[in-house]
Amino acid sequence: MEWTALIATAVGAAIGVGSTLVTDRATWRRGTREQDREALRTAAARFLEALTEARDTISDASGSAHLPPDERAQLARAAFTAHSLYSKQYQLELLAPSEVAESARDATHQLLRYRDAVAAGHLRDAPECAGARRAFREARQRLMAAMRSSLAR
Repeated sequence: MEWTALIATAVGAAIGVGSTLVTDRATWRRGTREQDREALRTAAARFLEALTEARDTISDASGSAHLPPDERAQLARAAFTAHSLYSKQYQLELLAPSEVAESARDATHQLLRYRDAVAAGHLRDAPECAGARRAFREARQRLMAAMRSSLAR
């Protein structure tokens, strides 16, 4: 038996096994990245949903002139807990890049400012509410842009 044939067979087998391992590793990485992206997409959608629902609740409270101020304040304050906003924000922050996490914190902070304006007794058309709503919308737009950018990568 020739040694060169045996060596060539061994080298060919090593190359075949090596290339299979490299291909499997690349496929595994791709799958993991897709799972991570899907988890981030889900967390982002859940947070945006909670953010929107809390905003709607606060907005409804700010437009309820027929309710006494203390009831409007109570409705506005309950918005965050009723929609589990903080827990969904924390879930997003665990998965998201720092830019998205920072934007999520800012959007939550701006919504808190809106809630506080309503809890202080201001109605929807008051300058305090209008300014807080505008700041929230801008923060939400920055958040959504950061999310889109992160998910596109």
